[in-house]
Amino acid sequence: MPDQEGEREIMKPVRLESTDYHDLRSTWFRASHEPGLFVVEGRSDIVQQELRKLSMHWQDQAIRLVLDDAYHTLPFIYQLNPVHPIDDLVACKNALLRFHRAGWAPGPRKWILVEVVSGLHPADLGAIHHLLYRQKLKDVSVLLFFHQYPVSVNLPQHVSRLAISLVRDIPEQTRRLLNEQLRIAGRHDKAQHKALALYNRLAWVLLCKSDNRQRYKACFRFFSQNSIFQQLSSAQQAILWFELGQLLTKNGDDYAAARKCYAQARAVLEHEELNEVYRIGKEAALDNGEALIEMQEGHISRAIELEKRAGMRIRELPPGPDRHVFQIQTALNIAGLQIRAGLFMDAETTLLAAEKLCTGAYSGWLGHILQLKMSVYQQLGEQELEYKMLIQVLRMKTGSIPSKLLQRSIELAGVLIQQGEEERASEVYRLLIAGLPATHLKQIRLIRQALSGLGTESPVAAATQQQLTLKLELQLDTWEQFKHWHEGRESGWAIHS
Repeated sequence: MPDQEGEREIMKPVRLESTDYHDLRSTWFRASHEPGLFVVEGRSDIVQQELRKLSMHWQDQAIRLVLDDAYHTLPFIYQLNPVHPIDDLVACKNALLRFHRAGWAPGPRKWILVEVVSGLHPADLGAIHHLLYRQKLKDVSVLLFFHQYPVSVNLPQHVSRLAISLVRDIPEQTRRLLNEQLRIAGRHDKAQHKALALYNRLAWVLLCKSDNRQRYKACFRFFSQNSIFQQLSSAQQAILWFELGQLLTKNGDDYAAARKCYAQARAVLEHEELNEVYRIGKEAALDNGEALIEMQEGHISRAIELEKRAGMRIRELPPGPDRHVFQIQTALNIAGLQIRAGLFMDAETTLLAAEKLCTGAYSGWLGHILQLKMSVYQQLGEQELEYKMLIQVLRMKTGSIPSKLLQRSIELAGVLIQQGEEERASEVYRLLIAGLPATHLKQIRLIRQALSGLGTESPVAAATQQQLTLKLELQLDTWEQFKHWHEGRESGWAIHS
């Protein structure tokens, strides 16, 4: 995509009206297409027309996003979700946390089509970088179509300022926004608006990190004694009690108060206005919260009982994606506790059952299960089985190799070398080089160095590894060139506006 003359040249996007674009478009439609970042620029009407054509061609393999002024459209992260969280602070925060911890699950999507009306906010740039170079999505391309000149487009009538502020603003600005929303809601008669503004403001108190232990005790008193709290819906009250219980548990300050929070949440869940499916899901989450307390107090057997109770509740949910995912998550929680308790055979049985659930659309969970099986075999001293699990995990190329897995992979390769198993150690190194994303280029170079020192690579294989490293270097260089071009484009508009 970038032209390179001399050491470096600023990237030039492909012009939509050019023959170069038609050639590029032809490569996208081939089975041998190499996924990555592609940047196109053209007239607004032609950009929109082309995006409609591509969306129709790829259908459910594509997701189409629109990014206009940073405060007129939802941030990139939220638009990736099939359901966009916009008004509920806890839902918005959870979506952000899931993205930063686990990235994006593309499902059948292989094409992210982004219409950039004006420019990309730094947070959107960061999210795209995360997908391409930190998560290393398999067979997924990001296509950025820039309008040559900014024009107004048909945007959703209501775009919540809250969801935008959480991504775009500093915390203090978001706090001021929530205060303003609460003040405005107080002037209106709609109880629902007042409740939402109050709920978000209280949630902000909980979700903002603080070393002040008195803050959470004050929240507990407010939730328990202040009649204003009763103005919230049952669902909102239950969520806030749950969040407060989690904070008290994580801080390790007051497990007794955390248990009281969960008890209050359970009492609220008895309200008739909540449907049965919602109640069951929240009850299972509360079981999980209490299990964490028991674990941190060293009562592993009791924690396992609570997680199993959560699993029984989840089986009462109607069949569907939510129940399926909750079942897998609960099995992982139980197995983790069983490993901690030294119940390795029980953990293996739990994981085998969970493994059967990880088929089709849920295959992405298999990597988590295999990593726990690795832990079981490591504790049992079953090096051969652990090695087999490791190779299976690395061959999955899920787009994510957690730091703990990377560390154990290198440790196990070192043990194999000491045992004279250089070829098997080499296989670990090869799979790590193939699976690590571009942001791990430094580690990839070190692994390549260790691999070459083993003397197990043929000249052809060594050349292939070198080509892969150069490809990753080019990806990062292309990204830097794109950012440089985008900065120049933004500043050019600022001068002429």
